[in-house]
Amino acid sequence: MTLAGEGMSQIVRSLLELLQRRSYYSGDLLFSTEILRNVTDTFKRATYIPAPDDVQKFFQVVSHMLDLENLEKWEDAHQVAPGAALLMRILEDFIHLIGEAQKPFQSFLVVTNNLMVTIQREPVSAVSSDINFPMKGRRGMKDWARTSEDKLYIPKKVFTIYIYIYIKKTAPPLLTSVNSSFLTEPESETTMYYVIGAILYRTLGLILPAPIPPAVINSKILTVTVRPEPQLSEPMVELELSPLINVS
Repeated sequence: MTLAGEGMSQIVRSLLELLQRRSYYSGDLLFSTEILRNVTDTFKRATYIPAPDDVQKFFQVVSHMLDLENLEKWEDAHQVAPGAALLMRILEDFIHLIGEAQKPFQSFLVVTNNLMVTIQREPVSAVSSDINFPMKGRRGMKDWARTSEDKLYIPKKVFTIYIYIYIKKTAPPLLTSVNSSFLTEPESETTMYYVIGAILYRTLGLILPAPIPPAVINSKILTVTVRPEPQLSEPMVELELSPLINVS
């Protein structure tokens, strides 16, 4: 199964090379979306975590696809299938694939021209701090991300759970082929972890089909994904989104 995972990593590298040439059509965007879905599904079945460089390339592929140069191509593609919306679900699954293999309290950040992604893994019984995204003091930030006024705040109270569940009853099989930088030590059977991912999309709000009726304010899209889902708690998630387009 390791060979299958390595083969998928090579597909991601090849796809990135093709997209960097910027000579493709609307159907190629949908085909690339399907490739990324199959790659992610194969990684999960093969219990294989790609190397950090290949993880970066995966996000770079999505970033190239979401470039505003492809706006007209996406408009054509959306006549056939909701490809850009499907990309959001694929990224969510990929984030949890990577996050499940991270060491506890480890944080992973990637910033591209059109995406900012953070992934962290926290014990259910001891989430270390409130979640603030983006953290603008982090190294490697691009100007668009550093100057963004969009904010996500999740108080750690949201993650409070008073029950313990055996990992062997709820979790998928232990990953067997992972890159050393993501390896974790064997965990106690009573230890359970949150994987928390957040994505700030620079361009997706302009690429997705316009809502009906049209929105008065259009903003960047900021998503957060948490598995397992925490119990409802107060206060809840707080979002602050800066407007991109105002329509009177």
